[in-house]
Amino acid sequence: MSKRTQLYFPEELLQRVKEEAEKEGTSMAEVVRVAVMEYLERKKRVDWDKDPVWSLIGRVESDRGDLSSKHDHYLYEVEGK
Repeated sequence: MSKRTQLYFPEELLQRVKEEAEKEGTSMAEVVRVAVMEYLERKKRVDWDKDPVWSLIGRVESDRGDLSSKHDHYLYEVEGK
């Protein structure tokens, strides 16, 4: 079910939306809906910069000097490149 709403856009942005709709052969409303859905999907993705794993850097030591280049080998017994 769709619900009608009213949005205000700066003229330049509105013109860009209009041009995109014409180029795609669709309505301005559809361009806005797709853009909002894509924006909301991106917001759901993990923000890796805030991942707590980064707090481990420098806190772990190993007697193996090649962990960064051969981590797949040690974790999964897979040869790395």
